[in-house]
Amino acid sequence: MNDIAIVLGATGAVGKQLVRQLSVRADISRVIVISRRDLALSDEFAGADIAKLDLKVVDFQQLEQQVRSLIPADSLAFIALGTTQKQAGSQAAFRQIDHELAVAFARACKSAAVARLGVITAVGANVNSLSFYSRVKGEVERDIQALDLPSVFFARPSLLLGRPDDGRFAEKLTYMVFRPLTPWLPKAIRPVSVQCVAAAMLNVAYDADIDSAAFILTNAQIHQRCS
Repeated sequence: MNDIAIVLGATGAVGKQLVRQLSVRADISRVIVISRRDLALSDEFAGADIAKLDLKVVDFQQLEQQVRSLIPADSLAFIALGTTQKQAGSQAAFRQIDHELAVAFARACKSAAVARLGVITAVGANVNSLSFYSRVKGEVERDIQALDLPSVFFARPSLLLGRPDDGRFAEKLTYMVFRPLTPWLPKAIRPVSVQCVAAAMLNVAYDADIDSAAFILTNAQIHQRCS
């Protein structure tokens, strides 16, 4: 495994934490940030070692073709894409972002021979779910796993804490209702901070003892791995 990491979805709440935490690691020399637009790095990634960030602006309509040559062999890669149907505008647009872009990037990672790929999905991800959101997340896991990468893991966090206001009213209401009970909720469903999710993903990404080609990082394990 080399000392370069690459992040797709870096401007999301967990993505920003991944970039920041990666950049301050002594064993990382460069963090490639894939974006559809130009970014003011010091504004987007507060607390990061900006000197290590390498912004690559690509056309997401041609994501796979354009990023394939940008991904160093034997590097670590992360997919932190995430939106809502409301933000995307339709179910089709949501699927395009959360599924099509994720799988396209994973195919590029396969071609580039990354050492390990970490993908954020969600608790409840299941291709047979009655929930459209959970079903798409399950399809992401299924279709990326089918690519047979050398090593891939899927982080399934529960309700995310520390995310900026992005219109997810139902999630905010749920947290307000259950907030007093949070310390007593089982770790399998307990809300988790975006900082914790990123820290757990890095803990797993660098765990040389994991030899499974594909595995799930549950919400309970996220809590355990970031403590």
